[in-house]
Amino acid sequence: MTTSGVWDAAADRIEMKRKSSFTLLDQTERPMPAATGDEHPAQMEKLWKLMSTYQPNDPESIQKAFARHLEYSLACTRFNFTMQDAYRAAGLVLRDRLLESLNDTTAYYREQDVKRGYYLSAEYLIGRHMQNAIANLDLEKPFKDAFMGLGMQLEELFAEEVDPALGNGGLGRLAACFLDSMATMSLPCWGYGIRYSYGMFKQCIENGRQVERPDFWIGDGCPFEIPRPDITYPVRLYGRVEEAVDEKGNFVARWVGGEIMQAMAYDNPIPGFDTYNTNNLRLWRALPAKEFDLDAYSSANFTQAVDQRRKAEDLSAVLYPNDATYEGKELRLRQQYFFVCASLQDLLRAFIKRPNYKWSELPEKVSVQMNDTHPTITVAEMMRLLVDVQGVGWDEAWQLTKKCCNYTNHTVMPEALEKWPVEMMERILPRHVQIIGEINRRWINELLEMYGDGPMIEKLSIFEEGDEKKIRMGNLAIVGSNKVNGVAAIHTEIIKKETFPEYYRWACDKGEPDKIVNMTNGVTQRRWVHCANPGLSAIFTKYLGSQKWLTD
Repeated sequence: MTTSGVWDAAADRIEMKRKSSFTLLDQTERPMPAATGDEHPAQMEKLWKLMSTYQPNDPESIQKAFARHLEYSLACTRFNFTMQDAYRAAGLVLRDRLLESLNDTTAYYREQDVKRGYYLSAEYLIGRHMQNAIANLDLEKPFKDAFMGLGMQLEELFAEEVDPALGNGGLGRLAACFLDSMATMSLPCWGYGIRYSYGMFKQCIENGRQVERPDFWIGDGCPFEIPRPDITYPVRLYGRVEEAVDEKGNFVARWVGGEIMQAMAYDNPIPGFDTYNTNNLRLWRALPAKEFDLDAYSSANFTQAVDQRRKAEDLSAVLYPNDATYEGKELRLRQQYFFVCASLQDLLRAFIKRPNYKWSELPEKVSVQMNDTHPTITVAEMMRLLVDVQGVGWDEAWQLTKKCCNYTNHTVMPEALEKWPVEMMERILPRHVQIIGEINRRWINELLEMYGDGPMIEKLSIFEEGDEKKIRMGNLAIVGSNKVNGVAAIHTEIIKKETFPEYYRWACDKGEPDKIVNMTNGVTQRRWVHCANPGLSAIFTKYLGSQKWLTD
């Protein structure tokens, strides 16, 4: 699925306007039909009534839904379908129920006007959807009975699912555990990331040796993901910054030119265990703003005709592109900014859709968690969207950013924390370098008042001096965050004493020793035991007297 662009790279302030949104029409009002006592137009009343009941979960209803999807969604017949087709049809049956829960959960959050958490991570090692979703929705018995009645075992369907190649190791698994635990605890939290086309690699054994092959995990489609072409945002790269003074005499900066990419959303429902709550993992796919250069094609420049599509799709092609070369580093930086920019536009747009919103309420309604240094450009991007796009004053925007953002550290070795060459960032993200420079200038002035000029200044500066000047993303994350956490008690102590000792000293001197805290992920591994070894799970439940061990 693709989607054509509507944005002009020469224009500024195009952010936070979804492509299909009527806000793109600016002052034009959308005509609305007369209401009938509720929020639904009169001609939609019958449709609303038809959607007012949930899908039945008895075995016969599941079988009918399976047959319907097999024929009408996948164009198969009862005489000619594979086990892969059966898995996809069963996945669509399950997705129907996930969508009901996701829509109801989202509507409830909106009605209650709750504070929302947003988890930004470059990877999610979420595992296979089907078995986990069936267990969490408490549909194991009806699904098992339904497919046994059709001569199929659930385990046969589970084996057909390809593991989503969205994560690599501990960082991605922790992110997935947090999403599952937050849904189970009925916390209003969404995840944001990248919809990679390929994982790092697929392991195969040939002639007794391990070989690596491309892992094109979405090749047969994923029945659980929901393409959302209606939720597409512009992402600018390169370009230049134009400085001016507005009608009130205030300094304004306009980031213009460069290239515009599109970020299209794919939603993945995350159901909680033993709860009606289903949260969402929204992944972004990169698409070109200009699909095809007809002039270049007509001139026989066939490669150039599709060059924009290739460059855009590079952004979401592979998890962790090799950064041993300059080009690899540049691709990784573009990739990280791409998903951060789209995610912040999406969550801030949700905030300003609230009636009578006030920017002062942002920390009461929004919390952004940065999982390691990959999404830490969030600090500068939040400032850019608030100051340049929304017109919030610098001081207020900085206080809002610091109160909304939080940072999870995974790396105990200071030399392993991400650092980007200033020259590269000035070329790719020129406005962000200006913003980071101003953040650092004010930060250094604060430190000089506390400690005077000395080694503390060099250690705490966001910029690293040397033959090649660099921006230290870990330092930026801590300066711009409300809380910093490790992922285990011993790890958190290492952060305080070895990784960021100067920051911990500064926090203590400011009377904020709890700025660096410990946060360990939930008990998702117990539900893994429940799915992987039902016999052992039954023994635990029998002798413990209930299934509370799965969540407590």
